[in-house]
Amino acid sequence: MTTATLSWGDRPIDLETVDGRTFLRIGQNLRVDVTDASLDQLDQLADVAADLAGHQRDRYRAADVADQVAAEDGHRLVGVPIQRGPVAA
Repeated sequence: MTTATLSWGDRPIDLETVDGRTFLRIGQNLRVDVTDASLDQLDQLADVAADLAGHQRDRYRAADVADQVAAEDGHRLVGVPIQRGPVAA
């Protein structure tokens, strides 16, 4: 089994119909054919999306709590973005 990783950020998620086939379009580069998907598969997709949204809400809340605690203690947290790249030898 091959796993592909795709990051789409806040790009749109839409349904698209082309030549009688229905696709779930996620961002610009991913299109999933759902024409023959069963109701069970579509329900599973909805459940996974709901779980993912809940997980992300929990992450946002945890970050907010850390910021609030730091502010109450008179500290300010500053994040530094890190981009991994090749390491010089």
